[in-house]
Amino acid sequence: MKKQMSGIKVQNSTGIIKISPDLPASKSISNRLLLIRALCKENIEIENLSTADDTVILQKCTENLYQEEVFDVNDAGTAFRFLTALFAITPGVRTLTGSKRMQKRPVGDLVKALQKMGADITFTAKKNYPPLRINGKKFVENKVAINAGTSSQFISALLLIAPELPNGLQLKLSGEIASEPYINMTLKVMEQFGITHKWKHNQIIIEKQPYIPGNFEMEADWSAAAFWYQIVALSKNAEVELPGLKQESLQGDAIVAQIFDKLGVRTSYLSDSVLLTKKETSCVVLSYDFLSTPDLFPAVMATCAGLNIPFRFTGLKNLAIKESDRDLAMINELAKFGYYFNYEKEEGSLVYDGNRGNYPDKEINCNSYNDHRIAMSLAPMSLLHFKIDMEGHECVSKSYPGYFEDLKKAGFSIEY
Repeated sequence: MKKQMSGIKVQNSTGIIKISPDLPASKSISNRLLLIRALCKENIEIENLSTADDTVILQKCTENLYQEEVFDVNDAGTAFRFLTALFAITPGVRTLTGSKRMQKRPVGDLVKALQKMGADITFTAKKNYPPLRINGKKFVENKVAINAGTSSQFISALLLIAPELPNGLQLKLSGEIASEPYINMTLKVMEQFGITHKWKHNQIIIEKQPYIPGNFEMEADWSAAAFWYQIVALSKNAEVELPGLKQESLQGDAIVAQIFDKLGVRTSYLSDSVLLTKKETSCVVLSYDFLSTPDLFPAVMATCAGLNIPFRFTGLKNLAIKESDRDLAMINELAKFGYYFNYEKEEGSLVYDGNRGNYPDKEINCNSYNDHRIAMSLAPMSLLHFKIDMEGHECVSKSYPGYFEDLKKAGFSIEY
């Protein structure tokens, strides 16, 4: 059921931040663990599972695998892709669908790869897009190629089911690989449950083998931490301690510490947390390729604009198929604050010269586009003495349900 959209007003008049928020558990790791648990012959107990909407939806679907015929994942893209692969090898006929936005997000490359291996999958509306009708069956073919440039989740979905396939999987990755750290994360999580693999050049090989139950220590979510980095960067003075984050992390988005080191945020690694503080200097210009870490784009873009740091960003082509057309959404919303950009959509590049134009007033009406990362990157702009009036703030529950309450604890004025 679609949530009723409502408004929120966000302000921060002091620019002074001191807090130790409880970050959500890693959504990405949690989702992978749920697939592994569904495939494992023995039950796996998962402590500190993410409470994000995406994970809650995936958990419900995997637990009702044999009780239902129609599965609606709403906006949960990871859930849709992982379940497509799981349903394809699980006996029974199921329909997999989602929200209107989900039905505009392509899944053709994943479905094509599964069909070549023997899957029985039908597009019930538009070719290459949800909804899907999936008749679960055993696969015969174990060699398949997939375009690696569309979504790493397609690849992760195939890798997660690979140990359960009759002849394992030999997966060839064609083209430039998008979000490669997420593929590495999938393989590392699988290793925790006994699965071995070989990755040489553009081929990943996983033999048929059983998942072995074991304990897993859940990390906090580095992707969610990005917005606290943004807050520290835009503040006058800040001290933010983030429990549950590790320097040696399975999450590729841990690189956010290195990016924000250039944007005036110092990261100190403690025994079981990281401490964020302000630095006196930041870079003169930032060049960065987001192909591997697209989820960090909104926080980094908003920070550079807020600090008037010129940038050139590349690797943005896949942002158009996220929860929103994420690149255009950020361009549109930051224009309301007086920031303007040179965008080459075909090239996937975005340039900002560091200058700021006029803006109408101190209260800015923002659109969340029902995209959690857009909402979470716009709220900290209130540190620049703006009052942010945003509709659809509830979308943060997709990855960080307590975000706005944590902002309130940090000294932001929040009016619902």
